[in-house]
Amino acid sequence: MRLTKEAWLDQGLMLLAEQGAASLTIDRLTESLGVTKGSFYHHFHGREEFSMALLAHWEKTLTGELIEATRDTEDFDERNKRLSKLGVKHFEPKLEVSVRAWALREPMARTFQDRVDRQRLDYLQELFRLITDREDLAKDLALIRYSFFVGAQQISPSLTRKQYARLLQVLQSQLLPLAQQDISEDGDSS
Repeated sequence: MRLTKEAWLDQGLMLLAEQGAASLTIDRLTESLGVTKGSFYHHFHGREEFSMALLAHWEKTLTGELIEATRDTEDFDERNKRLSKLGVKHFEPKLEVSVRAWALREPMARTFQDRVDRQRLDYLQELFRLITDREDLAKDLALIRYSFFVGAQQISPSLTRKQYARLLQVLQSQLLPLAQQDISEDGDSS
């Protein structure tokens, strides 16, 4: 059986989600796929190259592609609806927690984590700019929404997709009116 590079990366994401970064050994990967090490080395020069490719794959599929899939309209409601739907569909707490744990111990993983967090926050801020002219408010709303996303994945036992979707809907029902309010720097509403 000849595996594609993407098949290796998808398997790596699955192992990472289920068993953490320590499971990303060449032996475990080849065993889980039922192939030889030669198949691994056909695509990667070693574990470090695989790890970098895996993190890049995670960044591309669970950040870049989701953002691009929603960016084709300037209508806040439509863009937000698409982003929320995709976010729920790809809600994988085990994977996000594993990447964050890996980032605490490994500088390379930390670099990817930091970049993904920045991309996600920047995109949410771009999204909220569609409904408010206040840059500080758009930034605050983005941070609140992203903090919810990160925090929702840290809860144990993990939230289900259905629970996450319901709570996201509740949060958004509260954020949208905030975008219409005039909130001062010290938090007072005018």
